[in-house]
Amino acid sequence: MDFRQAIQNHRVIAALRKEEELASLEGTDPTVCFLLFGEINTAADVVKRVKSMGKQVYLHIDLAQGFGNDRAALRYIRSQVQPDGIVSTRTHLIRSAREEGLFAIQRLFIPDTMSVETGKHLLKQSRADAVEVMPGVVPKWVFETLRDSRDIPIVAGGLIRGEDDIRSAFKNGASAVSVSSRGLWNQKV
Repeated sequence: MDFRQAIQNHRVIAALRKEEELASLEGTDPTVCFLLFGEINTAADVVKRVKSMGKQVYLHIDLAQGFGNDRAALRYIRSQVQPDGIVSTRTHLIRSAREEGLFAIQRLFIPDTMSVETGKHLLKQSRADAVEVMPGVVPKWVFETLRDSRDIPIVAGGLIRGEDDIRSAFKNGASAVSVSSRGLWNQKV
């Protein structure tokens, strides 16, 4: 199952901020998990554990400790850690990850109109497989503009605190939402 199919099965992505949250992931509905923590010595075991739950796992390499900002780190992640893909704000890492055969999700911060234009440019440069827009509670035109730039899945992340925020993100055009609140992981919207 690829990323698009996985988020169609369940549109809420579990975003884990620390290893202790892994136990809470067991038996939940999300088919996709973003790891917003980690370190080089334990990442492979954590990824294996999440995969054993039947979930896809994407490692946020900017937040994981011990990995470099280069192609060698990406090769190590692909061969030794073996996530389904990576998440990063760094355009060069997204582009290199794709060249190394990793599914790559570019995280964009959108605080103003200028950053939407910058985001469009970064997505064209990186050729990301998907994009995570932060905060996830942006106006509809932001998702439309980014989708016009590249027809890729858009994940809304950040500042999503309740079911109303999830519904609003989907109404505005998000393909999926990533949330760290365990109470929202099983939402069916």
